[in-house]
Amino acid sequence: MTAEWFDLGQRLRAAHSGHPVPRLLHAPLASVLHPVAVRARRRGDQVTVAATSPDRRPRTATGPAALDLLGSLGVTLAAPSPATLITDDPATLGNLHRLALTAAPDTDADTVAAHIAWWRDRADYPAGRAVVDTLAACRTRWTLGAALTAEHHPGPWRAWLGIPDDSVSGLLDLHTLLTAGPPLPWLDVLAEDDVWSYGPAQSEHSDGLDWRRPDTTSRAALGLRSRCDAADLYAAALLNDPIYRRRAVHTGHVVTGTASPLGDKLKRVEVTCTRLDSRLRPGNALTGWVGGPETSAAPFTASVSAATVRAGNLILTLSGTTGAAPRDGDPVTLTTAPPSPHRQRAGRKTYRALYSARRSWLTTGRTPTATRRPVPLDVLVAGAEPL
Repeated sequence: MTAEWFDLGQRLRAAHSGHPVPRLLHAPLASVLHPVAVRARRRGDQVTVAATSPDRRPRTATGPAALDLLGSLGVTLAAPSPATLITDDPATLGNLHRLALTAAPDTDADTVAAHIAWWRDRADYPAGRAVVDTLAACRTRWTLGAALTAEHHPGPWRAWLGIPDDSVSGLLDLHTLLTAGPPLPWLDVLAEDDVWSYGPAQSEHSDGLDWRRPDTTSRAALGLRSRCDAADLYAAALLNDPIYRRRAVHTGHVVTGTASPLGDKLKRVEVTCTRLDSRLRPGNALTGWVGGPETSAAPFTASVSAATVRAGNLILTLSGTTGAAPRDGDPVTLTTAPPSPHRQRAGRKTYRALYSARRSWLTTGRTPTATRRPVPLDVLVAGAEPL
């Protein structure tokens, strides 16, 4: 079976039952303290905003009045905690940014605009508490019994999930459904990063830093590093969901097989895999457990030291097995070892320090001077050999 056939089976089941079929057992989003539902539409040079928050009636405004409307809902860097943008329109954030550019500097409207700029900066971070794209979150959590293109529009989701309100208030109801149930692991870590970034945004704005200016080289590099860390952590969080793991078997991200310990000092275990399309490679750190993808038994950790094909089967040799090691003949499930949030934070701290060093050519902008060193003869010979 392929992942496409797996998806088709879920879609046919949803069509037969008349109800969305879950793709995750856990909620892909964490609950937020201050959600603000917004839709922003542009006609010519005018941006019209419809917005609301819990216990508030939906309101609509255009131009500068739209910034005032958002400010009244707590979308301002003057607020002690950030507001979360809830939307179902991919064009909303771009239209809000266009609206923010019309705000005059050093005004209350500019403080609202700076919060919108913070939204725009944090929109690339998955499962955070800055921007929630409800359509993407719905596609992550459920499958509809309709054509795939229908899942890219809010109307079918409202119909299948029983949300009759098509106003921005309905977005809050949809967000409540998306956050129902136990959340994926590490969502709190991703949310903490959003909350932490709000403080520097407030400080920079109060210090007079213009959010309209493009990022410096160091700021852009640090932003890319933190985005990659967040994406890696969210991918690992998804692999902790049993329904997601069943699909990931057909993409090679989850590997199943039968264990055969070799009983040597290196604590090696050979795993005869049921499929050849594993994404695990020699050198990869992994975590596994005895049982199938849907189970959650005591884990063990190891690293892949070799991968060979023998008699038509993929054989993974695991070294340094620690934890609840499998016994001979045990069915096992293997996935890539998740990243450590603590190590990610330490790595970003080191990265930030390197970019802050004034002697680095990365921060000074000066290209380093080329220097020549003696090269060993065997390296020269190897480099001269034809590929």
